[in-house]
Amino acid sequence: MHKERRQVKRYNIELDIDIVLEDGTILPVLTHDISLNGIQFICDSQIANEIEPRGLQSHSLDRIKVKVITRFPTDDKQKFYASCKVVAARRLSQDEYMLSLEFINFEKNSSNILQNYIKKLALDELG
Repeated sequence: MHKERRQVKRYNIELDIDIVLEDGTILPVLTHDISLNGIQFICDSQIANEIEPRGLQSHSLDRIKVKVITRFPTDDKQKFYASCKVVAARRLSQDEYMLSLEFINFEKNSSNILQNYIKKLALDELG
């Protein structure tokens, strides 16, 4: 029997986010979903190559650390900042990948900003 590994609910949502690489490169992408633990986004091969020039499919990803910066629709005063590690990459097509990031650290009250946003998504889903 298959056991579900995810311990928190994911919400399908499209948000513009910036992925900031360790060298300072900023890559604009669109989210696929979000949870309290992380975020997934879809990108083309150009962005995938920026994140891992040696190829996402053939190298260990957990050493890749990035920062996510966005502004949630529920909080127009504060930006969300999170340090993340890449935990998975899946090729969807010839030129499209889905990357999964796990939040490992938050800055500037971003943990609370995320919790408030997830609460709103949960209420919207009920409602």
